[in-house]
Amino acid sequence: MDTVWLFLQKAWLPLLITAVVAYLLGSLNFAIIVTKIKTNGKDIRDEGSGNAGATNVLRSHGKAAALLTTLGDLAKSFAAVLLAGYVWFPLCGVPEYARFGAYLAGLACILGHLYPLYFGFRGGKGVMATLGMMLVLDWRVALISLGVFIILVLIFRMVSLGSIFAAATMAVTTFIMLKYVDGVPIGQVGFCTAIAVLIAAILIMKHSDNIKRILNGTERKLGQKKDNA
Repeated sequence: MDTVWLFLQKAWLPLLITAVVAYLLGSLNFAIIVTKIKTNGKDIRDEGSGNAGATNVLRSHGKAAALLTTLGDLAKSFAAVLLAGYVWFPLCGVPEYARFGAYLAGLACILGHLYPLYFGFRGGKGVMATLGMMLVLDWRVALISLGVFIILVLIFRMVSLGSIFAAATMAVTTFIMLKYVDGVPIGQVGFCTAIAVLIAAILIMKHSDNIKRILNGTERKLGQKKDNA
């Protein structure tokens, strides 16, 4: 706790600027941007599932649009975390707190994706933004979570199910990697794990409707026609 308190005392201004910039980057929702450009103004939130994410873009506008959406959402998370952890905090003279800043930037970017300033605070579910964040913060955690996602989607053909379990895996493996593999100081372990748990909880909460449909057997599967969903 002392480490966290010192961080807040010494780096509150870089922290504030990091959060604002990362949130603004996260607010660039590429599902909305790509489909508006492709359709001359049509909003993806008025189509399909209504979610501003890559899966809905894939179903409504095809692979190319979904790929652009995915790359854009990954890129904004890369940018937010890299700028905070590897550029901004070192420039501010507090490089020892770069990990704190990077995790906070990731959280702020995801919140921007979920509640985008530029699009009426109604965005996506944050899965790709979270993957982008973790690929920079800890590629091992990202790949383990991605592996869980892929396995579950291949077995059950439900992107939502894979996303839910990948989020939970991310929170658990963040703690394991920081504490037992890397031997990071306990203050940083607690702080970063708390951020990961919060992100996982938000992602799972954003899938609450999907969870209900999974439990009652009506969740739409990949390749399934909408009329049969």
